[in-house]
Parts: sequence; C-alpha cells; structure tokens
Amino acid sequence: MAILVPSLAACGNTSDEMKDKANAVKENVKSKVTTVIEKLHTQAMDFYTDLVAKVNEKDVAYDAYMTDITIDAPSKGEALDELAKKASASAEKVSETLANVKIPDLGKRTDDFKASIQELSDAFAEKATAIKANPGDTKAAEKADAAIQKASDGLLDYLKKIGLVGFNIVNDITG
Repeated sequence: MAILVPSLAACGNTSDEMKDKANAVKENVKSKVTTVIEKLHTQAMDFYTDLVAKVNEKDVAYDAYMTDITIDAPSKGEALDELAKKASASAEKVSETLANVKIPDLGKRTDDFKASIQELSDAFAEKATAIKANPGDTKAAEKADAAIQKASDGLLDYLKKIGLVGFNIVNDITG
C-alpha cells in the first residue's frame, strides 16, 4: 500500500502540471485574440479618421452652401448660383474621394465597409446632381440627404460591430 500512495501523488502532480499548461495556453490564446482585436480597432479608427480628413479637405464649399441655404436669409440669385456651382463640384469631389478610398483589411467586416463607403459615395454624387439642378432648393436634395444618412448609419453600425462607438460621419464631416 505504501507504493500506491506515491504513485497517486505523482498522478496528482501531473494533473496539476497539465492544468497549468492548459491555463498558460488559454492565456496565450486570449492575449493573441486581444492583440488581434486591438489591431482591428486601431485599423478601423485610423481608417475612419483618415476618411473624415480626406472628405473634409474636399467638402468646404459644400459645407458653406449647406450652411447658407439653411439660414434665415439665404443667398439669392447669382450669389446662390455661384455657391451651388461650387457646392456641387465639392460634393462630386467628395464622391470621387470616397469611391477611391482604400479600405484596409477589417476582417469579416471589410466588404461591409466597402459597400457602406460606396453607398456614401453614390449619395454624395446624387447630392451633387440635386444641387446643380436645383440651387437653393432644400426639398430637391432631401432624397440625397436621406441616402447620405442611411449610408452613414450603415457605417456607424459596422463600426459598432467592430467595437467602436460614438461615430457619425455626417456629423464628423460637417462639424
């Protein structure tokens, strides 16, 4: 019986060693997963801030026009036509910028981001056409505004799914 006790003790030690190794493997995997998630967050955040900066470079005239047509005493006549012409060109540049943006590998959400950015690009192209055709008419651009908001909401949803919250590209590019 004396021989049996040390053997059982040895089995107990082996079991503890296996548990320790299993825990170490779990922690290693957990650490790698955390690193991958942090990298994904960083890539998504860098992409988003770069995207906002690129759009903001192109949308100055568009923002000025949108501000002008919504104030109590908006521009009229030639002044409005000039603002609309510049705003339309600005919205077209925003559309082109969005269409040509390189989307990083964001894992399984990459295609979602591509589709959302393309939607936003299409909406800005629609807005450019509406502004050009109907300077100063806020009703004429409502469909494009709704499309821009829908695309923005889609992008926001994908950012949330990656773990980033509190973003709204419409606010960030017009603020």
